[in-house]
Amino acid sequence: MKNTTFFKVLTFVFLTLIYVSCQKERTLTVSGVIPAAAGKMVYVDSITSSSPVCTDSAMADENGHFELRRNAVKRMSFFQLRADSLYAVFCADSTENIDFKVGLRGELLLDGDEYASHVCNLSQHVRATNRYIRTLMQMGSKCPPKQIKQLIYARVMKYREKADSLVKANPVSPVSYYALNAKLIYNIEPYDFNDEEDYRLLAIVANRWDMVRPNNVYSNHLLAKLASREANKRVGDGLLFSEKATFVDLNLPNAKHNRVSLNSIKDKNVILLFWNLRKMDHDVLERIKSYYISNPDVEIYHVSFDKDVDAFDKVAAHYPWICVNDVEGKSAVTYNLEVTPSVFLFNKNGNFVGKNIPFIGYKF
Repeated sequence: MKNTTFFKVLTFVFLTLIYVSCQKERTLTVSGVIPAAAGKMVYVDSITSSSPVCTDSAMADENGHFELRRNAVKRMSFFQLRADSLYAVFCADSTENIDFKVGLRGELLLDGDEYASHVCNLSQHVRATNRYIRTLMQMGSKCPPKQIKQLIYARVMKYREKADSLVKANPVSPVSYYALNAKLIYNIEPYDFNDEEDYRLLAIVANRWDMVRPNNVYSNHLLAKLASREANKRVGDGLLFSEKATFVDLNLPNAKHNRVSLNSIKDKNVILLFWNLRKMDHDVLERIKSYYISNPDVEIYHVSFDKDVDAFDKVAAHYPWICVNDVEGKSAVTYNLEVTPSVFLFNKNGNFVGKNIPFIGYKF
């Protein structure tokens, strides 16, 4: 009897030690010293889904030191650290200790896992690029729009050089996924998958990820982007004009409640823009206005989905391009919209020439 009891106790202790050991092995520690965050909350957001979700937070001490502990992820996941006005993206895979510090230029640096460090470094390039673009936009009245456009393009290409080098060095690394999905400020997308070179890069990464991480949420997302590009290409092929061909027509009311047909402007280069007018930043609207005025051969057919018709009418009356309102949202089905804003470009010959490309790259 005593032997049986002793055996049970020994077994219980043994299993407890294994459990505790496993728990320790599965701990993810995120720590660091960020002086700007002294006495403030530091947050960690999960960015696996389309919208960030805060998963952890901690108060930094008077020196800016903080530490968060949580169970390690079972599969690779992406997170964002937010501290004061700073942020950095990192990835976590199994057990890790991730330690943040501030660089000489005020950027966040990461010590720990190499993959996590690569993602963090590229996210800081995103932050620096966004800061540069925002500064240029604030100089709108002091600098010609064409020059601003050229400077933005050059800066985005500089960011692309860094992103491309990381993707090509290791297509199956987490930073490759982050690079192909990262967006810059003002909805600028550094990669245009309507471009053959960018599409080839997406295909390489998506297929390699599917081989290494089959049926993974990130692999599936890359494959979906690949399939979406092919679908868009087929849609574009189907929208090529003959002399008698027309747009996939829309006929929606403007601010004066007069219906305006998309067919009525098919002899111009057309930007078909789906974006709720009242949700747009004033700076964005002013840039569109400047672009519209300086490009007389371009017409913009701007579709909003505003339930408040009176409010839409008041705002739309201030802009010179065609602003229409689709209260019922049927045009979203007609053009198979996944998100707003969405943009379709048609040239004077009626050819479908692009979808959701960066505003710096409109080519007809």
